[in-house]
Amino acid sequence: MIFRSVAILSVVFLAGCSSSAIKGPATKSSPAPAISYAQNNSRIVPVNSVVSSNNPCVDHFNFLRQAGDSKYQKYSRDYIQIGDGYNFLNTNKNIMNGDAKRVYTNTLDMKLNTLCSEVNYAGFQVIQQKINDLSKI
Repeated sequence: MIFRSVAILSVVFLAGCSSSAIKGPATKSSPAPAISYAQNNSRIVPVNSVVSSNNPCVDHFNFLRQAGDSKYQKYSRDYIQIGDGYNFLNTNKNIMNGDAKRVYTNTLDMKLNTLCSEVNYAGFQVIQQKINDLSKI
């Protein structure tokens, strides 16, 4: 019993006498190097990124325009024509027959979705051409 008391008192005594090291501000370190894409401004290649519009179709149009693709003008005219169709629908929706309104809306939606898919595919073709150009180096 006395031996247990001596052991417990010595542990308490040693714990009270020990000092804890003062730690500075913790630094975050990750085990793997961080990969960053186009986040810093390099003096060799400046990085200017285009902000997303949060509309994938508009983003694909912007990409095609920035890439200077020849199909952009045709797709842009088609997009304006579809937009004019939506304006016509919004102007006349209160006086249109319900079935006609539904058919016209579905047609406009289908045309817009098809156009957005074509623009997206044209963007893939631009990237494929750039990859082919790089493979010639």
